[in-house]
Amino acid sequence: MNSDNRNLIAAIAISMLILVVYQIYFMPEPVEQDTFPVQTVENLPAATGEQIVISRNEPISAVISAARVPIATPLIGGSVSTAGGRLDDLKLLSYGLSSADDEDRVPLLRQTGDPDSYFAEILFLDPTGQRLVDKNITWEADASSLSPASPVTLSHQADDGMSYRLIYTIDDGYMVTVRAEATNGSGNSVDVRHFARIRRNLPSLSDFFISYEGPIGVFAEDEKTEVHYDDIADIGPAGQTFQSNGVNGWIGVTDKYWLTALIPSKQDDVTFGFRRPGGDGSPAQVDLSTATVRLEPGATLSREFHLFAGPKKINVLLGYNEKLSIERLDHAIDWGWFPFLTKPFFHALNWFFGILGNFGLAILALTVLVKIAFFPLANKSYKSMAKMRELSPKVQELRERFSDDRQRQQQEMMKLYRDEKINPAAGCLPVLLQIPVFFALYKVLFVTIEMRHAPFYGWVADLSAKDPTSMINLFGLLPFSTAGLPDFINLGIWPILMGITMFVQMSLNPPPPDPVQAKIFKFMPLMFTFLLATFPAGLVIYWTWNNLLSIVQQWAIMRSVKAGKAG
Repeated sequence: MNSDNRNLIAAIAISMLILVVYQIYFMPEPVEQDTFPVQTVENLPAATGEQIVISRNEPISAVISAARVPIATPLIGGSVSTAGGRLDDLKLLSYGLSSADDEDRVPLLRQTGDPDSYFAEILFLDPTGQRLVDKNITWEADASSLSPASPVTLSHQADDGMSYRLIYTIDDGYMVTVRAEATNGSGNSVDVRHFARIRRNLPSLSDFFISYEGPIGVFAEDEKTEVHYDDIADIGPAGQTFQSNGVNGWIGVTDKYWLTALIPSKQDDVTFGFRRPGGDGSPAQVDLSTATVRLEPGATLSREFHLFAGPKKINVLLGYNEKLSIERLDHAIDWGWFPFLTKPFFHALNWFFGILGNFGLAILALTVLVKIAFFPLANKSYKSMAKMRELSPKVQELRERFSDDRQRQQQEMMKLYRDEKINPAAGCLPVLLQIPVFFALYKVLFVTIEMRHAPFYGWVADLSAKDPTSMINLFGLLPFSTAGLPDFINLGIWPILMGITMFVQMSLNPPPPDPVQAKIFKFMPLMFTFLLATFPAGLVIYWTWNNLLSIVQQWAIMRSVKAGKAG
C-alpha cells in the first residue's frame, strides 16, 4: 500500500473516530437547573468605575412575592413586577417550547428567584452607584394590565421628597419602551443618573462553533461586538465598556433564536458595558449607564429606553432598524463567516416559501435553482466522467501492461487522457461546487428561526432537527424509544435514502484507477449515511434531492456520449 492510500485511510478513520467520540462524550446535556444556587451578591457600577457591592444573605423576597402587572399582547405574555418595576416574566406566545404545537410557550425572561432567572430593569443611581430607590420597595401601578392600548405607570414617592416613575408602553410586536422619570421635590440639589441592565443567571449554551450565543452589542457602524461568558469572567466586575460612535447602538444577550436588547433613545452620554459582577460562575450582565445630571429643586430628569425581547426574525429586526433608526439590530443573527452565501440562500428560501407555502418544498426548489446555475460546469464535468468510464477498459489494460513500472503507467495514462481530451480531475468539480452550498444551507437551517419547527410532509415535523425515525426500532414499528442512543446510530429514513442515491450516483462515475481507493470509495455512501444522520432533516432532504437530479443529469449525458461514439 502506497503512502497516499495510507494517508487517505487514516484520514477517514480519524474523521469517523472524532464523530463517534464527539457524539458520545461532548454533545451538550440538558442543564440540571436545581444544581445552581440563586445568586446573592449584587454589583452596580459607580460613575467613577468603583464597584459598590451590596451583599445579601437571602434572595429578594419582595421581588418574588410582589404584585404583578400582567402583559396582554397577541405575541407576548407575562408580567411586570411592582417590586422595582423589574421585567422578569415574559413568554413568546407564537413559539412552542419543544414543537410548534407544544402548549408550553417559550419563556424568554424568567422570574427572580428561579435558578435560571433572566430579567431587565432600569434603576436610578447616585454618582457612587448606590440605588436611590431600594430594591425591596413596591411601586404603585395605575393600571391592571400592560397592552398596546393601555400603558402602565409605576410610581414611588420617597420620604426625602424625590418621586420616581417608570412608564411602560408596549407595541403589538416585541418592543417594550420604558420612560424613566425622576422629579426633585426635596428642596435640595440631587445628582441622579439612569442605569439599565439585562442580567442572566445561567449562560446560554452555544452549539459548538456553529453559532454564537451570549452577550452582544453594536456600538459602531457595521460592526458587531461579541463577548463570551468566559471572557467576561476574566474581565471581572469592572467589565468592558464601549461608547456609541455616532450610531444608535444597542447591547443585549443573544440565543440561537432569541434576543433581548437594550436601546437608549439618547446615545451621546451612554456607556455600554459587559460584566460579570461576581466573577466566574456569577450571573452575566449587559448594561448601559448615563452621565450624572444635577437636578435642581422642582426639576425632572426623563429618558426613554427600548427593550427588544423576541425572536431573531429577520423581517422583525429590519423593521425595528427602520422604525427606531437602530444600527443593525439584525446583526444579532449569526450568518457565519460567509454571509454573502448564507443571506442570499435564506432570502431565496423565504421567497420560495411565500410561493409554495412549505420550507421543505422551498429547499427542493432552491436545489433546482442551484443546479441550473451550475449546469454548464457540471455538464462539462459529467461529460468528462462519462468519457473516462468508456475508457476504463483501456486504462485497465495499461495498468496490467505496466504493472511493474508505476511511473511509465502514469505517463501512458496521462497520454491517453490528453489524446481523448479528458481532464481526470473534472470529476471533483460537482463535489467542490456542492460543498459551499451544503454549508451555507446548513447554516441557514441551523440559525434562522424561520426554519425552527418548520414541517415537511410525512414524519418530518421540524426541518431544522434530525430525522426523528430510527432503523433500530424499525422506524417506529417496534414499541421502544431510541432517544438515548447517539444520533449517528439512529439512522432515519431520509439519511438512508440519501445513502442509496449517493451509491447510485457514484456507481455512474468511473472507478478510481487505484484498487484500494476504489474500495474506499465504495464505502463512502455508507459513511455519509451515518454522518448525515446527525444533521438537520432539511439538509439531508437537500442532499438526497441533489443526488437524484445529478443521477438524471449523468444518466442523460452517458447516453449521449454512447450515442455519439456509436455514431
